Amino acid sequence: MAKSQNSILSKSRELFQQFGYNKTTLTDIAKSVGKVKSAIYYYFSGKEEIFAEIVQVEAEQFWKELKKNIEKQDTPVEKLHTYIETRVKLMQKISQRYSFLKQEFFELMPIVESNRKAADLEEKEYITGLLASHDKYKNTDYKIVQFKAEMLVNTIKGLEIQMYVTDEVLIDKKSLPIFSDVILNGVL
Repeated sequence: MAKSQNSILSKSRELFQQFGYNKTTLTDIAKSVGKVKSAIYYYFSGKEEIFAEIVQVEAEQFWKELKKNIEKQDTPVEKLHTYIETRVKLMQKISQRYSFLKQEFFELMPIVESNRKAADLEEKEYITGLLASHDKYKNTDYKIVQFKAEMLVNTIKGLEIQMYVTDEVLIDKKSLPIFSDVILNGVL
């Protein structure tokens, strides 16, 4: 990615955080990087594409950090617990960083979802692999393992909406291991 593109994304992120998505204009973005509005069009088709690129970059960084933490563990069960606990912590951190989304969440959600598809797919495939490597699932139909992985990822992702809309920390540090146990082992 070109230096100018990175600069536009960085300044746009700052403006979105400060003023919100709807109140930030392409003119504001151009001024923040010392360019005229028409120069922004050389790199991006508009504000929506800039936001979409920010989402994609965040999703890639999120997944990279999540995977790095998971890979520190030895067993599939330890990796799954680390996945759940780290993912929740990272979601909470991002929801605070992007609190501007609270007001515009439902309007921007389609942009967010469409630009996270590749990262979401990679995450589901990775979790499927972790489950498949667990002794309990060695002789289980792969489609069942795949479904369980998808449900695990979707369950955790379901917390994102609550975090972004309410800006609340849903699960404190002390409760994370308990939450992880409930998700992996069920309530009973």
